[in-house]
Amino acid sequence: MIMMGACTMCYAQKGSLTVVVKGVKESKGSVMIAFGDQSNPKQMAYSMVPVTSTNSVMCLLKDIPVGSEGLYVYQDLNGNHQLDKDESQIPIEPCYQKERVTIKEGENKIEIRLIDVKEMMGTK
Repeated sequence: MIMMGACTMCYAQKGSLTVVVKGVKESKGSVMIAFGDQSNPKQMAYSMVPVTSTNSVMCLLKDIPVGSEGLYVYQDLNGNHQLDKDESQIPIEPCYQKERVTIKEGENKIEIRLIDVKEMMGTK
């Protein structure tokens, strides 16, 4: 009797994420995007897109694992590549954060709006 077995290779499913960013305050700096688990920054997907207008900015993240992770976006107005905060740790640059964004295999798209936290709190 001859036995034949099937060999299956598993490939991690991947997707892409297009992020349409609205609420851009000024036509300067860059929109910075990070997607993934903040506790593992080396495994996160990153993108940086120069801001050329206040209409909207479109960013594309490719080859990201299927699943649910956090999405973190801010407009880096001064080019220091970090979200600036005041002495109370309140962001002073427009930003957006969502704890869970689900990525499916293939193309995914989300539209977000940056917020000015200090303006929203009425402290600006």
